[in-house]
Amino acid sequence: MNKNTTTHYILVLLSILLVSCQPKNNTNNKKTLEKLSGHLDTVGNCWVGAEPLYSVSRFEGRSEYTSVSKLDAKGESIGLGLINRKGEIVVPVIYDGLDLGFADGVCQVNKDDKLGLVNTDGIEIVAPTYDYIENGGAVDGLLRVGKNDRYGMISLKGEIVIPVEYQDVIGAYEGMIAVMVEPQRWGYLNHKNEMVVKPEFTFVDKFVNGKVVLQKADGENYIVYKDGRVVKETESH
Repeated sequence: MNKNTTTHYILVLLSILLVSCQPKNNTNNKKTLEKLSGHLDTVGNCWVGAEPLYSVSRFEGRSEYTSVSKLDAKGESIGLGLINRKGEIVVPVIYDGLDLGFADGVCQVNKDDKLGLVNTDGIEIVAPTYDYIENGGAVDGLLRVGKNDRYGMISLKGEIVIPVEYQDVIGAYEGMIAVMVEPQRWGYLNHKNEMVVKPEFTFVDKFVNGKVVLQKADGENYIVYKDGRVVKETESH
């Protein structure tokens, strides 16, 4: 093999390696949204010309979304979903009820009296299994959820962050979550589900600049720090 051939061979190998190392296109992972036939009537603020088995509600004001029903042969609804002004079905038409839009990037849906979540890609990230889901107002990217009178926290991706096993939970900001293990026995967890502050306080509040002032059953005020330190307020001066 002569020098020119060797150089050419090496260049070809380098080209193959460079191509194979390029990041793969992840667009295929995104769900392709189904689109209704028809078009948006901007005067009537409604979608017209949809298939006979679909019934589309009017868009309210400048709302980006409205509900769409799928009908059976008798014209009765067998499922609700959500469409946008492009006629794209952004929430599958399979639910009993839903919110008319997204909050924190998720739409709350109802099926058989249980609540779940669908993201803006039309993917069900939480199956309808909960009795309660905080509707908007995520704290530190977490939503309060509940079932069977017990509460926990999930992420906006649908992952369970705090198990649904506490009498109550409250987002306390700065990466902390207040949990009630018994009435008037509150403590704090971090996002790793680690108990940072023991549940010995009669009420809770949100953290500001890494601390919060609370009370125990003795009625005294205590300064509680994010690292778990608890100092009686009179001793801090």
